Order: sequence, then C-alpha cells, then structure tokens
Amino acid sequence: MILGIPKRALTIAAVLVGVAVIYIMGNGDPQAGGQSGGSANATGPGCQFTVSADVLNVRAAPSTNSQVIDRVTQDETVDAEPTVRNGFRKLADKGWVAEEFITPVEDASCR
Repeated sequence: MILGIPKRALTIAAVLVGVAVIYIMGNGDPQAGGQSGGSANATGPGCQFTVSADVLNVRAAPSTNSQVIDRVTQDETVDAEPTVRNGFRKLADKGWVAEEFITPVEDASCR
C-alpha cells in the first residue's frame, strides 16, 4: 500500500492515464501516426471521387455479378483506395464501384 491505496489500484490508474495521454496526443485518430487515409488532409483531399451516375451500386466484389451492398447517388463524394480491378475502384470503407461512373475530386492524390 502507498498512501493507503493498494498497489493494484495505483497500477490500473497509471495505465488508464497513459492510455488517455496516448489518445489525446493522437487526437483519438487510430491513423494519426503519419498515415493518410482517404479523408481530406492539409495538402489535399486524398483519394476522393465524385459520383457521376444518378445512382451507383456499391458491390461486394469487383464484378457486375457481385452482390449489391449499398448505393451512392450523383454528386456524392466517396473516399477510395488506389486499387482498381476489372474496371472497379475499391472504396475506403467498403465495397467496389464501377470506375467509369466516378470522377476524381480536384487535387485528389489518387487517380
């Protein structure tokens, strides 16, 4: 015991304080360690596209035969990855969209 507080309680408190400091220093962003995701940053919008189709199917795999798991609408901005397969671009959060129906956002880092 230290100051009437069990060592186990002090250890747990110290660990929680350490986690809180790490969280605050990283702004709560798990990718804050210098990695850039698909979202906007100080140098540009990252890998983003605008939907040009009225309604665009988001598919589970890069194929027109794949299951539709979501839909995005015209003029919607989507975060994507540099990965293109069979004419489909991988979205950052989930699924694939036909690349012919999306247009890169101005100054996007992924084309």
